[in-house]
Amino acid sequence: IENSDPEKVITVPEKCCGIEGSSIYLRAGENLSIKELLYGLMLRSGNDAAETLATATFGSIEKFAEKMNEKAREIGANDTNFINPHGLYDGENYSTANDMALITAYGMKNDRFKEIVGTKFVAVSGGETGEKRYFRNKNKLLFSYDKCTGVKTGYTKKAGRCLASSAEHNDLRLACVVLGCAPMYEVSRENFEKAFSVYKSEKLCDKESFETIYDLGGKNPAKGKVKSDFSYPLKAGEREQIRTEIVMDKNVRLPVKAGEKIGAMEIYLKNQLIFSQNIYTIIDVEKRYDISDPLDYWNICEDD
Repeated sequence: IENSDPEKVITVPEKCCGIEGSSIYLRAGENLSIKELLYGLMLRSGNDAAETLATATFGSIEKFAEKMNEKAREIGANDTNFINPHGLYDGENYSTANDMALITAYGMKNDRFKEIVGTKFVAVSGGETGEKRYFRNKNKLLFSYDKCTGVKTGYTKKAGRCLASSAEHNDLRLACVVLGCAPMYEVSRENFEKAFSVYKSEKLCDKESFETIYDLGGKNPAKGKVKSDFSYPLKAGEREQIRTEIVMDKNVRLPVKAGEKIGAMEIYLKNQLIFSQNIYTIIDVEKRYDISDPLDYWNICEDD
Protein backbone atom coordinates (compact mmCIF):
# COMPACT_ATOMS: atom_id res chain seq x y z
CA ILE A 1 0.00 0.00 0.00
CA GLU A 2 2.79 2.43 0.87
CA ASN A 3 4.85 1.60 -2.22
CA SER A 4 2.22 1.12 -4.95
CA ASP A 5 -0.72 2.76 -6.65
CA PRO A 6 -3.69 0.63 -5.51
CA GLU A 7 -5.50 1.26 -8.82
CA LYS A 8 -2.57 0.02 -10.90
CA VAL A 9 -3.42 -3.12 -12.89
CA ILE A 10 -0.78 -5.85 -12.91
CA THR A 11 -0.40 -9.15 -14.74
CA VAL A 12 -0.18 -12.32 -12.67
CA PRO A 13 3.13 -14.19 -13.31
CA GLU A 14 2.97 -17.94 -13.81
CA LYS A 15 5.43 -18.50 -10.94
CA CYS A 16 2.93 -16.94 -8.49
CA CYS A 17 0.13 -19.37 -9.33
CA GLY A 18 -0.57 -22.64 -7.51
CA ILE A 19 1.12 -21.60 -4.26
CA GLU A 20 0.39 -24.08 -1.45
CA GLY A 21 -2.12 -23.29 1.27
CA SER A 22 -4.92 -20.73 0.97
CA SER A 23 -5.46 -19.37 -2.52
CA ILE A 24 -7.73 -17.16 -4.58
CA TYR A 25 -6.89 -19.32 -7.62
CA LEU A 26 -5.11 -16.76 -9.75
CA ARG A 27 -4.37 -17.68 -13.33
CA ALA A 28 -1.15 -16.80 -15.14
CA GLY A 29 -1.58 -13.80 -17.43
CA GLU A 30 -4.79 -12.43 -15.92
CA ASN A 31 -4.92 -8.78 -14.96
CA LEU A 32 -6.10 -7.45 -11.59
CA SER A 33 -5.56 -4.20 -9.74
CA ILE A 34 -3.33 -4.09 -6.71
CA LYS A 35 -6.36 -3.19 -4.57
CA GLU A 36 -8.23 -6.28 -5.82
CA LEU A 37 -5.25 -8.45 -4.97
CA LEU A 38 -5.09 -6.86 -1.51
CA TYR A 39 -8.69 -7.91 -0.89
CA GLY A 40 -7.78 -11.45 -1.94
CA LEU A 41 -4.77 -11.34 0.37
CA MET A 42 -6.39 -9.87 3.48
CA LEU A 43 -9.90 -11.36 3.29
CA ARG A 44 -9.07 -14.82 1.94
CA SER A 45 -5.41 -15.31 2.90
CA GLY A 46 -4.49 -15.74 -0.75
CA ASN A 47 -0.87 -16.90 -0.81
CA ASP A 48 -0.85 -16.52 -4.58
CA ALA A 49 -1.99 -12.90 -4.14
CA ALA A 50 0.82 -12.37 -1.61
CA GLU A 51 3.53 -13.52 -4.03
CA THR A 52 1.99 -11.59 -6.94
CA LEU A 53 1.92 -8.37 -4.90
CA ALA A 54 5.44 -8.91 -3.60
CA THR A 55 6.83 -9.49 -7.08
CA ALA A 56 4.96 -6.53 -8.54
CA THR A 57 6.11 -4.17 -5.78
CA PHE A 58 9.84 -4.94 -5.48
CA GLY A 59 10.60 -7.41 -8.27
CA SER A 60 11.18 -10.57 -6.22
CA ILE A 61 10.13 -12.41 -3.08
CA GLU A 62 13.60 -11.94 -1.60
CA LYS A 63 13.65 -8.18 -2.14
CA PHE A 64 10.13 -7.84 -0.75
CA ALA A 65 11.08 -9.80 2.38
CA GLU A 66 14.08 -7.52 2.80
CA LYS A 67 11.79 -4.49 2.68
CA MET A 68 9.35 -6.16 5.10
CA ASN A 69 12.17 -6.57 7.61
CA GLU A 70 13.23 -2.94 7.19
CA LYS A 71 9.67 -1.82 7.90
CA ALA A 72 9.43 -4.15 10.90
CA ARG A 73 12.54 -2.56 12.44
CA GLU A 74 11.15 0.91 11.73
CA ILE A 75 7.95 0.02 13.62
CA GLY A 76 9.92 -1.48 16.52
CA ALA A 77 9.20 -5.14 15.74
CA ASN A 78 12.72 -6.29 16.60
CA ASP A 79 11.90 -9.95 17.33
CA THR A 80 10.57 -10.60 13.83
CA ASN A 81 12.16 -11.95 10.67
CA PHE A 82 10.38 -12.38 7.34
CA ILE A 83 11.50 -14.75 4.60
CA ASN A 84 8.35 -14.64 2.47
CA PRO A 85 5.22 -12.46 2.13
CA HIS A 86 2.60 -15.02 3.24
CA GLY A 87 3.97 -16.69 6.38
CA LEU A 88 4.20 -20.25 5.10
CA TYR A 89 6.64 -22.15 7.29
CA ASP A 90 10.35 -21.50 6.93
CA GLY A 91 12.90 -22.10 9.65
CA GLU A 92 13.90 -18.43 9.59
CA ASN A 93 10.36 -16.97 9.39
CA TYR A 94 9.27 -15.94 12.90
CA SER A 95 7.61 -13.26 15.01
CA THR A 96 6.01 -12.62 18.41
CA ALA A 97 2.53 -11.57 19.53
CA ASN A 98 3.92 -8.22 20.67
CA ASP A 99 5.59 -7.52 17.32
CA MET A 100 2.45 -8.52 15.43
CA ALA A 101 0.46 -6.11 17.62
CA LEU A 102 2.89 -3.28 16.79
CA ILE A 103 2.53 -4.04 13.08
CA THR A 104 -1.27 -4.27 13.40
CA ALA A 105 -1.47 -0.89 15.16
CA TYR A 106 0.79 0.64 12.51
CA GLY A 107 -1.33 -0.76 9.69
CA MET A 108 -4.58 0.51 11.20
CA LYS A 109 -3.27 4.09 10.97
CA ASN A 110 -3.43 3.72 7.18
CA ASP A 111 -6.96 4.49 5.93
CA ARG A 112 -6.76 2.17 2.92
CA PHE A 113 -5.46 -0.73 4.98
CA LYS A 114 -8.17 -0.13 7.57
CA GLU A 115 -10.85 -0.09 4.88
CA ILE A 116 -9.66 -3.37 3.36
CA VAL A 117 -9.27 -5.38 6.58
CA GLY A 118 -12.64 -4.13 7.84
CA THR A 119 -14.50 -5.24 4.72
CA LYS A 120 -16.86 -8.18 5.26
CA PHE A 121 -17.80 -8.90 1.62
CA VAL A 122 -16.38 -7.72 -1.69
CA ALA A 123 -16.61 -8.60 -5.39
CA VAL A 124 -13.47 -8.28 -7.50
CA SER A 125 -12.48 -9.01 -11.06
CA GLY A 126 -12.34 -12.56 -12.30
CA GLY A 127 -9.68 -11.69 -14.83
CA GLU A 128 -10.11 -12.33 -18.52
CA THR A 129 -13.16 -14.56 -18.02
CA GLY A 130 -15.26 -11.57 -17.08
CA GLU A 131 -16.64 -13.42 -14.08
CA LYS A 132 -16.48 -11.89 -10.62
CA ARG A 133 -14.71 -13.31 -7.60
CA TYR A 134 -16.70 -12.95 -4.39
CA PHE A 135 -14.76 -12.80 -1.14
CA ARG A 136 -16.11 -13.18 2.38
CA ASN A 137 -13.73 -12.16 5.15
CA LYS A 138 -12.36 -15.16 7.07
CA ASN A 139 -12.19 -13.08 10.26
CA LYS A 140 -15.33 -14.24 12.08
CA LEU A 141 -14.83 -11.63 14.79
CA LEU A 142 -15.97 -8.99 12.28
CA PHE A 143 -19.35 -10.71 12.15
CA SER A 144 -19.79 -11.60 15.81
CA TYR A 145 -18.34 -8.59 17.65
CA ASP A 146 -19.66 -5.16 16.72
CA LYS A 147 -16.57 -3.34 18.05
CA CYS A 148 -14.22 -5.28 15.76
CA THR A 149 -12.64 -3.34 12.87
CA GLY A 150 -10.27 -6.00 11.41
CA VAL A 151 -7.65 -7.49 10.85
CA LYS A 152 -6.35 -10.94 9.79
CA THR A 153 -6.48 -14.64 10.56
CA GLY A 154 -3.57 -17.03 10.12
CA TYR A 155 -2.90 -20.75 10.32
CA THR A 156 -0.10 -23.21 9.76
CA LYS A 157 0.37 -26.61 11.37
CA LYS A 158 3.36 -25.38 13.34
CA ALA A 159 1.92 -22.01 14.40
CA GLY A 160 -1.65 -23.17 15.03
CA ARG A 161 -4.61 -20.82 14.88
CA CYS A 162 -3.59 -17.17 15.02
CA LEU A 163 -5.50 -13.90 14.92
CA ALA A 164 -4.44 -10.29 14.78
CA SER A 165 -7.52 -8.19 15.44
CA SER A 166 -8.53 -4.61 16.17
CA ALA A 167 -11.49 -3.00 17.90
CA GLU A 168 -12.79 0.49 18.67
CA HIS A 169 -15.03 1.77 21.47
CA ASN A 170 -15.48 5.25 22.95
CA ASP A 171 -12.52 6.68 20.99
CA LEU A 172 -10.23 3.90 22.24
CA ARG A 173 -8.59 1.81 19.52
CA LEU A 174 -6.97 -1.48 20.45
CA ALA A 175 -4.95 -4.20 18.74
CA CYS A 176 -4.99 -7.77 20.03
CA VAL A 177 -2.87 -10.71 18.87
CA VAL A 178 -3.20 -14.34 19.90
CA LEU A 179 -0.88 -17.04 18.52
CA GLY A 180 -1.33 -20.81 18.71
CA CYS A 181 -4.76 -20.26 20.23
CA ALA A 182 -7.59 -22.61 19.25
CA PRO A 183 -10.39 -20.42 20.72
CA MET A 184 -8.84 -17.33 19.10
CA TYR A 185 -12.10 -15.44 18.56
CA GLU A 186 -13.39 -16.03 22.08
CA VAL A 187 -10.07 -15.13 23.74
CA SER A 188 -9.63 -12.01 21.61
CA ARG A 189 -13.11 -10.79 22.43
CA GLU A 190 -12.50 -11.36 26.15
CA ASN A 191 -9.23 -9.42 25.94
CA PHE A 192 -10.94 -6.50 24.21
CA GLU A 193 -13.81 -6.34 26.70
CA LYS A 194 -11.41 -6.46 29.64
CA ALA A 195 -9.30 -3.66 28.18
CA PHE A 196 -12.32 -1.49 27.37
CA SER A 197 -13.54 -1.87 30.96
CA VAL A 198 -10.16 -0.89 32.43
CA TYR A 199 -8.90 1.82 30.07
CA LYS A 200 -10.39 5.09 28.88
CA SER A 201 -9.02 7.22 26.06
CA GLU A 202 -8.00 10.61 27.46
CA LYS A 203 -7.04 13.58 25.28
CA LEU A 204 -3.81 14.91 26.76
CA CYS A 205 -3.03 17.49 24.07
CA ASP A 206 -5.46 19.56 22.01
CA LYS A 207 -3.63 21.32 19.20
CA GLU A 208 -6.42 23.89 18.81
CA SER A 209 -6.34 25.08 22.42
CA PHE A 210 -2.62 24.58 23.13
CA GLU A 211 -0.54 27.74 23.23
CA THR A 212 2.62 28.67 25.03
CA ILE A 213 4.52 31.97 25.15
CA TYR A 214 8.29 32.47 25.22
CA ASP A 215 9.90 35.82 25.94
CA LEU A 216 12.88 35.81 23.61
CA GLY A 217 13.55 39.51 24.06
CA GLY A 218 12.08 40.46 20.72
CA LYS A 219 9.38 42.95 19.75
CA ASN A 220 6.66 40.39 20.47
CA PRO A 221 6.48 37.34 22.72
CA ALA A 222 7.04 34.13 20.75
CA LYS A 223 3.71 32.34 20.71
CA GLY A 224 4.07 28.62 20.13
CA LYS A 225 1.76 25.92 18.78
CA VAL A 226 1.87 22.18 18.15
CA LYS A 227 0.64 20.28 15.10
CA SER A 228 -0.96 17.16 16.59
CA ASP A 229 -3.58 16.14 19.10
CA PHE A 230 -2.61 13.32 21.42
CA SER A 231 -4.82 10.84 23.25
CA TYR A 232 -3.70 7.97 25.46
CA PRO A 233 -5.43 5.05 27.22
CA LEU A 234 -5.40 5.54 30.98
CA LYS A 235 -6.59 3.49 33.92
CA ALA A 236 -8.63 5.02 36.74
CA GLY A 237 -6.44 7.36 38.77
CA GLU A 238 -3.68 7.68 36.16
CA ARG A 239 -4.90 11.07 34.86
CA GLU A 240 -3.47 12.67 38.00
CA GLN A 241 -0.06 11.12 37.23
CA ILE A 242 0.22 12.88 33.87
CA ARG A 243 2.82 15.64 33.67
CA THR A 244 3.42 17.99 30.73
CA GLU A 245 6.74 19.79 30.31
CA ILE A 246 7.61 22.56 27.85
CA VAL A 247 11.28 22.50 26.86
CA MET A 248 12.63 25.55 25.07
CA ASP A 249 15.40 25.12 22.50
CA LYS A 250 18.58 26.63 23.91
CA ASN A 251 19.90 27.61 20.48
CA VAL A 252 16.97 29.83 19.43
CA ARG A 253 18.25 33.21 18.21
CA LEU A 254 16.31 36.26 17.07
CA PRO A 255 14.85 36.94 14.65
CA VAL A 256 12.63 33.87 14.26
CA LYS A 257 10.07 33.30 11.52
CA ALA A 258 6.56 31.92 11.88
CA GLY A 259 6.66 28.13 11.66
CA GLU A 260 10.18 27.86 13.11
CA LYS A 261 10.80 25.21 15.78
CA ILE A 262 11.46 26.83 19.16
CA GLY A 263 10.92 23.97 21.60
CA ALA A 264 9.17 20.74 22.43
CA MET A 265 6.24 19.52 24.47
CA GLU A 266 6.81 16.34 26.48
CA ILE A 267 4.09 14.34 28.21
CA TYR A 268 4.96 11.91 31.00
CA LEU A 269 2.97 9.22 32.78
CA LYS A 270 4.66 9.00 36.16
CA ASN A 271 8.29 9.26 35.00
CA GLN A 272 7.84 7.57 31.63
CA LEU A 273 7.85 9.72 28.49
CA ILE A 274 4.78 8.69 26.47
CA PHE A 275 4.67 11.45 23.86
CA SER A 276 6.63 14.40 22.54
CA GLN A 277 6.26 16.82 19.67
CA ASN A 278 7.82 20.04 18.45
CA ILE A 279 6.53 23.52 19.23
CA TYR A 280 6.52 26.06 16.38
CA THR A 281 6.20 29.85 16.40
CA ILE A 282 2.90 31.35 15.26
CA ILE A 283 4.26 34.79 14.28
CA ASP A 284 7.56 36.37 13.28
CA VAL A 285 9.61 37.75 16.18
CA GLU A 286 12.09 40.50 15.34
CA LYS A 287 15.03 41.81 17.36
CA ARG A 288 14.25 44.59 19.85
CA TYR A 289 16.74 47.22 20.94
CA ASP A 290 16.69 49.48 24.01
CA ILE A 291 18.69 52.66 23.25
CA SER A 292 19.17 53.29 26.97
CA ASP A 293 21.27 50.12 27.06
CA PRO A 294 24.83 50.86 25.83
CA LEU A 295 25.18 47.38 24.37
CA ASP A 296 21.90 47.69 22.43
CA TYR A 297 22.95 51.18 21.26
CA TRP A 298 26.19 49.69 19.94
CA ASN A 299 24.17 46.97 18.15
CA ILE A 300 22.00 49.63 16.47
CA CYS A 301 25.14 51.42 15.23
CA GLU A 302 26.54 48.10 14.00
CA ASP A 303 23.30 47.31 12.13
CA ASP A 304 23.24 50.78 10.54
